[in-house]
Amino acid sequence: MIDKVLTDPRKLMTIELKNKGIDINEICVPNRVYLLADDIFDYMVSLNCGEYGFPIGGKLWVLKDNPMVGFIKSMMCSPAIATQAEDLIACGVKELIHVGYAGGLQENMNPGDIVITKGAYNDTAVARLYGFDYKYIESSSELSDKLVNIMKQNQTAVSCGKTWTTDAGYHETVGQVLSYRNKAALCVEMEGVGLFTIAKYRECAASAIYIISDVFEDEEWLLGWSGEAIPNAVKAVLEAIVDNV
Repeated sequence: MIDKVLTDPRKLMTIELKNKGIDINEICVPNRVYLLADDIFDYMVSLNCGEYGFPIGGKLWVLKDNPMVGFIKSMMCSPAIATQAEDLIACGVKELIHVGYAGGLQENMNPGDIVITKGAYNDTAVARLYGFDYKYIESSSELSDKLVNIMKQNQTAVSCGKTWTTDAGYHETVGQVLSYRNKAALCVEMEGVGLFTIAKYRECAASAIYIISDVFEDEEWLLGWSGEAIPNAVKAVLEAIVDNV
């Protein structure tokens, strides 16, 4: 017998919005929402391409040129982004795309490289708790292909492949990194599996774009935050998103 799930996110969001004077049945939320890591979100706001729209999953902004595309500051780690995704989907969002940072695992990677995921190796608890107790959780292949095309149209070079999602961002080991490198994972991050699990559970689409911030070399992380490669990559990704709405 399937155990009954107690919480209905739609009911919760209905009450939360009602308490703020908003009728959930009368709002039109974006079909696609980009969930942007902290300073990536700040840069998007600085482009003056959007305006605040709804108190859903945080502060949901919409693009001025296309209100069916939105962006929001993403939560960190799989449990948090999973809850955020539940709120957004409950209010009508159909496509979720995380844009964040990741550690590069392969030998030929550099800070500022851009990865679009095909799915993530599961090193989290969220997937199991939602009934997806699998070693690998796929992203939406159709949505990932769309993202690749968006980047190509702006002549932004990307790699496309598997990632590794961990719940322990400060506790990756050399053995783990080498193992996932051998499984062809391009990078390690903390949100992919959480987001992709909720999308599958709620029958929506989800993918992710990762900007490489650190790279694994000589059994340690080489941090890449001191140069211009990372800011330039963030700029390229966001400009491609805005230019292709």
